[in-house]
Amino acid sequence: MNGTPARMARVRPWLQTTLLWLLLLMPVMAKAESPFVLLSDSDGSYSEMLKALTEHHNGLLESEVLSVQAPSGHPFTLAVGSRACEATIAGIDSDDYALCVFLPSQTFADLTTGPKGQGLLADKRLSAIYLDQPLTRQMLLAKMLKPRMQTIGTVLGPGSDRQASYFAAAASSLGLTPLIGRLQDSENPVRELTPIIEQSDVFLPLPDSSVFNRASAKWILYLTLRNRIPLIGFSASYAYAGAVVSVHSNVEQIAKQAMEIVNHRGIKDPLPAPAYPDDFSITINETAARNLGLALAPSDALMIELKRRDRVGQ
Repeated sequence: MNGTPARMARVRPWLQTTLLWLLLLMPVMAKAESPFVLLSDSDGSYSEMLKALTEHHNGLLESEVLSVQAPSGHPFTLAVGSRACEATIAGIDSDDYALCVFLPSQTFADLTTGPKGQGLLADKRLSAIYLDQPLTRQMLLAKMLKPRMQTIGTVLGPGSDRQASYFAAAASSLGLTPLIGRLQDSENPVRELTPIIEQSDVFLPLPDSSVFNRASAKWILYLTLRNRIPLIGFSASYAYAGAVVSVHSNVEQIAKQAMEIVNHRGIKDPLPAPAYPDDFSITINETAARNLGLALAPSDALMIELKRRDRVGQ
């Protein structure tokens, strides 16, 4: 015990100095880590996303709605939506970082095909949290609906070779035979959709920005119901419209995941690789399920089981 007061006397000035420096640096660190939020629009889900992001952040968020071009001079931009992401990539400075959220994986892939996008990804200065679900997660849900299923179908638009290869690979990894139809702008969607849907045990539409694909959504719903083929949707609205079940991530879930990256990120830390949502919800259309003779567990039970299968990949 001898010498303890003297030793404490020597340590105390060093400890006080260290604490003082930490207190001085904390505001600087917080300010440096706070992202600038660029919104593609100010209405509906975009305002909901801004509110959710703010609730999950450790401090206030500066935000702006995209006008002509993305504002420059922000070390870290959180771009919400496809338009904001595109403008951010186009205007990002050489030392800045950006995280895009609330856009489909296919759209982000299209926005980053050029040298600048590829360079930002390679340098880990650009990342994304997609709006859509990984294909394997959706197909695992399909196998929960029809355990003996063998085929899974979809229809894609022009320039979707990448989506076709991903779909085929995901199906094969789960022992399923992929059936992929192609739609061109000039084609009658019913003529192409009918044989694919008739041969599918489950039909899985994919998000596509093409106008013709949005217009064909009603035919997909009609033909799957007429042929008694379960349809798995990628949004809650798809389930409300007639899909037997939809797996999707809401604003709150995506905002939480985005802010986990932001709040734990140090200055100039590399960004993680683009990713699908970690968390998700399941919406069931009880009427559609009953019409197809499917006895489904409650959505909460389906979600727990799907998360388990998602973790183990089967």
